[in-house]
Amino acid sequence: MTKNIQKALNDWHMSVVSQMKVDEPSKLAEYALQISRIVAYDNLVIKDELSKIDEIGKKIVRSMKNPSEFRPTQLIEKINHQLYKIDNYRGNRDDYYNPSNSLLNIVLKRKTGNPITLSILYIQLAHSVNFTLYPVNFPSHFMVKHILDEEENEIIIDPFNDGRIMDDYSLKELLDHFYPKMNITLTRKLVDKSSNPDVIIRMLNNLKTSFFECQDFENAELANEMILDINGNDQQSLRDKGMVFLHKKKHELALEFFNLYLERFPEANDADNILELIRKIKTNEL
Repeated sequence: MTKNIQKALNDWHMSVVSQMKVDEPSKLAEYALQISRIVAYDNLVIKDELSKIDEIGKKIVRSMKNPSEFRPTQLIEKINHQLYKIDNYRGNRDDYYNPSNSLLNIVLKRKTGNPITLSILYIQLAHSVNFTLYPVNFPSHFMVKHILDEEENEIIIDPFNDGRIMDDYSLKELLDHFYPKMNITLTRKLVDKSSNPDVIIRMLNNLKTSFFECQDFENAELANEMILDINGNDQQSLRDKGMVFLHKKKHELALEFFNLYLERFPEANDADNILELIRKIKTNEL
């Protein structure tokens, strides 16, 4: 690990990981902006970026005489009107895997992002009108929800698709779209509220995948180590630590982490692929 990466990780731990004991969804915007600062924009001023979100929130508040008297669906309509109709935010379908979609400061500048960044923005805007939303780690498509009562009645919202309210039929349709041959049963567990650490890990995984695809292995390593600082036993990141070393031609270190991965997760779906990589390293085929 280079000194630059170690310095960035120390910064990450102090700025975010040590603060995650309080699992408050309204902190996600700050954490997401810290990712932008540490990974790509050294001079980013977090409070200035948060102020940009606050300004949108103030516009929503000004559009209502008394937000506390609004029903949840009315609050959603107000947020949607400001965010998508007035400010013209949208999901980035044309360039979905661009790493910029995972950098909240760039999303605020370009007004387009992926499901996670738009969901984090949406949660923060809802917070400005005292409307509590929680992140939902739905398979392959991140969303948010508002819990109506203790009987598990809730409203699920898709910020990537203009704040659309999702009923069970829409959720099942989404599952079938992403997993057409698996016939996955829609259960309430799939729409459980997610913790802040899990949200940030998913965001970093998106970034890491983008960095691997553009062969930016230093930033891929940084994103991977940031995940491991949150959860040192994260399955995918232990494997990817070996992948980073493999791409860097550090084969002995790659072998060490591939073996550790198989030791901890012997039933992993990709175990055969990792065994094949180990064989190729040992026979100098890579």
